[in-house]
Amino acid sequence: MDRTSAEYNNPEHTGARRQFLALFARRYRGHLALVALASVLINVLVFAGSAYMMLVYDSVLPSRSVPTLIGLFVMLALVYLFQALFEAIRAQALLALANGVHDDLFEAVHQATVIRPQHQGPDRGDGLQLIRDLDSIHAFLAGAGPVALIDLPWVVLFMAVLFALHWWLGLTALGGTLVMAALALWSNHRVQTGSRDLAMITGSRAAAATAEIRFGDVALAMGMQARLVHRTQRWDTDFIAAQSYLARTLARLGGASRTFRMALQSLILTVGALLVIDGQASGGVILASSVLSGRALAPVDQAIAQWRTVVAARSGWARVVIGITTWRRPPSRAVALDPPVAQIALRDVWLVPPGSSRFAVQGVTLTLRAGQVLALVGPSAAGKSSLVRAMLGLWTPARGEIRLDGATIDQWDADAIGPHFGYVAQGVDLIDGTIGENIARFDPVAPSSAIIDAARAAGMHETILALPDGYETRIAAGGGELSAGQRQRIGLARALYGDPFLIVLDEANSNLDADGDAALASAIGAVQRRGGIVVMITHRPATLGPATHMAVMQQGRLVDFGERDAVLRRISGDSPARPASVDWDAADDDHHGAAA
Repeated sequence: MDRTSAEYNNPEHTGARRQFLALFARRYRGHLALVALASVLINVLVFAGSAYMMLVYDSVLPSRSVPTLIGLFVMLALVYLFQALFEAIRAQALLALANGVHDDLFEAVHQATVIRPQHQGPDRGDGLQLIRDLDSIHAFLAGAGPVALIDLPWVVLFMAVLFALHWWLGLTALGGTLVMAALALWSNHRVQTGSRDLAMITGSRAAAATAEIRFGDVALAMGMQARLVHRTQRWDTDFIAAQSYLARTLARLGGASRTFRMALQSLILTVGALLVIDGQASGGVILASSVLSGRALAPVDQAIAQWRTVVAARSGWARVVIGITTWRRPPSRAVALDPPVAQIALRDVWLVPPGSSRFAVQGVTLTLRAGQVLALVGPSAAGKSSLVRAMLGLWTPARGEIRLDGATIDQWDADAIGPHFGYVAQGVDLIDGTIGENIARFDPVAPSSAIIDAARAAGMHETILALPDGYETRIAAGGGELSAGQRQRIGLARALYGDPFLIVLDEANSNLDADGDAALASAIGAVQRRGGIVVMITHRPATLGPATHMAVMQQGRLVDFGERDAVLRRISGDSPARPASVDWDAADDDHHGAAA
């Protein structure tokens, strides 16, 4: 989900980022305090090495005292042990912070990833940008990036000590620090631009590769494979170019930074030597100043080396905040409504598919009551699939309303109303897991009896028992091990699981044989008898048997609605109020792309 710089700088989004930062600062103040304390101790102990060199050169060597040298070395070794301990403590605290932030954001980020396409249309990339951004934030917090930023303010203290040793040493180190700071700023500018381009290209490249894999069989059969590979290769070329730009930028600036730092240390040694020759400093000061200058410049050098992760985390944080604030899960309702049992009513419903600007459904009004079965017919791109998506609460009407037992769908929590809906889409998607888990909608406490009842209702129980592991048979994502008809009937069993009130069947018989059609008709009859509502999109007259009512749609409008036989008479021309004829041979593919 790419956003422009203007959107990043939007005052509302800026305020949201600050609020989240303040929230995490309060939540993890213990970890942050530990990181701060460890950083103070680590940077204070850094002076031990410089002090040791000064004492050895200015005191031990002139006195030739071996016990003093050994004593100083033992103390230095203890200091280094404590420094290593504090480094480990700081690293562990940062890792705990990274894991905590990741866990806190995980559900909201995945929720936004799933919800956003339902409101804005499919992502032009692979749709996983927010998840990659969360990974970037975690990698940054758990890596060396925060350490480089935390240690940057200590440069001022090291500069002050160098000025205390001699103002020429401090002035030389200060000039070098300013040069490296300029390199860091230039690096930020170059890397930020390259990272933004790379993020966009990575998403498009992943989407192209996913499409190439998904349509691999079809492409091979129809001679399209080479063209799809060539199409993906264009994105791959752009990806390599963007990644190479970033790599070259970081390598050149990082190399320049390291080279300049070594040259600066040599320059400080030269200045120190001149001061010693002039009698203004001791030999120990030369080595101490060299070590201090290296330590003072190390955070700047490290920041440049880590700038790519810093920029990725910063940009990712902005996108994550925008995503989870815009597409967050609504708060749970304090009053839980009873499940719907009586009717669904549509009043002047107008729908604009996500990502489109044109109405796919225009002014539809109808009411269905418990025990009724509606056959929704019409030519391709008539708006049928769009209408049933609105009935299920997947799309929000631009105008009008949809009510269940008098309440709009959003008056229930999604997790509360979802079990009372059943849906078989045109393309049945199964999830990696067992057949039983797929039928049970991955409910961990699903009763075995309910799973078996749903499979029996879909006419799949005997077929499932014939599989090697029965209901425990594992299937991969998409269910490629099963035939199209078996996948469709498992999808039907999933829709029937739990005896939902409203069941939507969007061409649920497109891959069924005669036995499958009979099982479908039997399932619809069972739902009708127990007082449920069934809405089935169909283009086959032979499947109208279970229907009590019929609706005809054309060009997004409802042109006829009523009892099945009355509508059929009007369609066949036996009634003077005859609507336009229905194209029974046209398969319905009016997804939002076609409807738009």
